[in-house]
Amino acid sequence: MGAGKSTVGRLLAEALDRPFVDADTAIEEHAEMPIPEIFSRKGELWFRRMEERIIRDIVAGPAGVIALGGGALGRERTRGLLGRVAQVVWLRLDPEAAWERVAGSDRPLAGERERFLRRGAQREPIYRECADITVDATAHPRDTTTAIVAALEEASAS
Repeated sequence: MGAGKSTVGRLLAEALDRPFVDADTAIEEHAEMPIPEIFSRKGELWFRRMEERIIRDIVAGPAGVIALGGGALGRERTRGLLGRVAQVVWLRLDPEAAWERVAGSDRPLAGERERFLRRGAQREPIYRECADITVDATAHPRDTTTAIVAALEEASAS
């Protein structure tokens, strides 16, 4: 959360001439309510199950760029699916820097600094394990996008 997944995802899709889907937006559209309301009315478990179904539907479509929510890789089936059909890019950002970007927002999992930082520390090994490409997300989104394109080109050349 706060790494710039949606912004960089749009830029990357444009650079690759591919469709872009923000998984969180797709979930909101399907549920017909914003994510904070989903969490308060239906709970995180319902959200995660819906997220898994939405991601499965997205990857069944044309090749593109998906911005995943920060917790999407927490589900083993989602990790397995993406490991089989996608190149996963980790926009690595120090949890303190991420907190500075999201503090005070209405994001349901950004309410308390210590919990946010613990969650980031818990997720990091999963991100590290799943990532085919890791880039520094402290850079400007255009620079981050350029780094991803270069890494994708290098991976396809080898």
